[in-house]
Amino acid sequence: MIGTMRPWATLALAALAVSGCTAGMGGEDTPSTTRDTTGRDTSALEGERDLTPYLAQDFSWGECDTEWFMDTESQSGAFTQSVIECAEVLVPATYIGTNDIPDFSIALMRAMRTPSSTGLDPAIFINPGGPGGSGIEQLQWSDFPEQIHQEFAFIGFDPRGVGFSDFSDGSEIECSDELDYLSYFGEASPANEAEIDAGVATSDEYYEDCAAANPYWWTLSTDNVAKDLNIIRHLVTPDQPLNFIGSSYGTTIAGRYVSNYPEWVGKIVFDSPTTVDDDRIESALINFEANEVKLRGFVEGYAAYSEISFEEAWDRVLEVRQMADDQLLGGYAGFRVNPAGAEGLESSEALFLRGIIMLNYYPADVAQDIFNQGMEGAYLFGWNGTFEWLAFSLDGYDPDSSEGATLSAKNIIRSNEFEVRVIVNSMDYSADPLTEAQQRELSARAQKIAPLLSQLYSDSNGYEYFGPPKGLDWKTLATRDDRIPNPPTTPFVPSNPSGKPLLIVGSLNESVTPYAFAKDTAALLGATLVSVAGETHAPAAGYNNDCINDVLIQFFLSDEPLTDVSCGSKD
Repeated sequence: MIGTMRPWATLALAALAVSGCTAGMGGEDTPSTTRDTTGRDTSALEGERDLTPYLAQDFSWGECDTEWFMDTESQSGAFTQSVIECAEVLVPATYIGTNDIPDFSIALMRAMRTPSSTGLDPAIFINPGGPGGSGIEQLQWSDFPEQIHQEFAFIGFDPRGVGFSDFSDGSEIECSDELDYLSYFGEASPANEAEIDAGVATSDEYYEDCAAANPYWWTLSTDNVAKDLNIIRHLVTPDQPLNFIGSSYGTTIAGRYVSNYPEWVGKIVFDSPTTVDDDRIESALINFEANEVKLRGFVEGYAAYSEISFEEAWDRVLEVRQMADDQLLGGYAGFRVNPAGAEGLESSEALFLRGIIMLNYYPADVAQDIFNQGMEGAYLFGWNGTFEWLAFSLDGYDPDSSEGATLSAKNIIRSNEFEVRVIVNSMDYSADPLTEAQQRELSARAQKIAPLLSQLYSDSNGYEYFGPPKGLDWKTLATRDDRIPNPPTTPFVPSNPSGKPLLIVGSLNESVTPYAFAKDTAALLGATLVSVAGETHAPAAGYNNDCINDVLIQFFLSDEPLTDVSCGSKD
């Protein structure tokens, strides 16, 4: 799961962006006029939808739209050697209340080795995470184990609002490219409350514009995605249980499905699970600790590369961060000439920090090489281009489209991945604000557990804001509008009422979804745990670790019980 805060958010705030979800599905559409305790008219939110038309819709596989295909260099051998078909399934935008909102059309792509004559091949559905990741893209770059692929078709789907799964009237969730782009050039580590307020003003403009342009933004949630998936399963593999491999946020989808549809649970894999802890502060601190280890490793590697001490290397990192904060770094992605005279256009601290976050998703050796190169350019030459490219790619941009000396000269190309990510997490779980005492306690504990990380994300003067939340967010917009359900204020904790065997995979030293999350998930769901040495996030999704592949083969092709296993690293 990727961080969901705007680029100017502090580390403490970003770590608290933990997703949750609610449950329920089916029934008659029987709204009634009621008011909640706030006096809001909630009639539009009452009554479960009649799903009969959706469950009875015509479905068939056919040719794929050419726009759905990635370039051939990105496609795996497993994909190019398969029979490929595509389809679309209509699902309701909301499963309760009004049906005035257009349906979503969910895009599906299937890769088969040996298609059956009936077309009802056993299948494994996949999701790469996010929220906002495309299953259709994942299908194309995944090199599935041959033994499994001979027995199962693999099906990638874009969840509602993602990729090619838009509203059936052709509209899509899409926010202002310009306002989003400008957010990367605001103050990332405020030195005082005035700087915070300036960032909030920019943020509020983005939220107001995005909400006005997307009146049905609130229909994006994991609960709805799990319900969509059950309709899809019913149409695509009727009378068959769901087989599913979810990676990162994909495990959040898996957790909702396993909890809500025990009668349809098949072989389900949780690859690098998100947290199942209902204590968001403790989950945040676990994440802090894992990211501290990762950052320390980068600095140690850079020290060895530069033949300097760790302390000298860390001082360089802080010096580069301060240069970025003072607008002394140049790059290719900005829109103003650098006033300090550094090469290129004025860069930003947010791009430097977010670029480092992106390295958590790379193989360890590759990430270290990139970090070294990025630091070399930034420290010696004032060039932040490496971290700029990483930062924009993290949030769904085509980084190369950022070129151009002015904002009007750029041809910005980006997906809606960031918007989907934040909206889904907000509608899944938006906790009540921490008290000032809780904020101070969290800050103190974070500084103790992750001193490097805390220093990197703070202004050099040590300023930190404690107090009530400032500015708009999706929770605030939802609670203001009578037509929108309030997000849950308690997290969803999954269960396994089916008692079916589940498979959990986690890397011992990864920082995106720490190994503790995998251990907790396995214990909570009574599942088999595969512990993988190394730092790789979602290690099963690469299908390049022979040990993990052997476990997957046994899991999907055999009914023999599995035991916990340890696998070596591919880092």
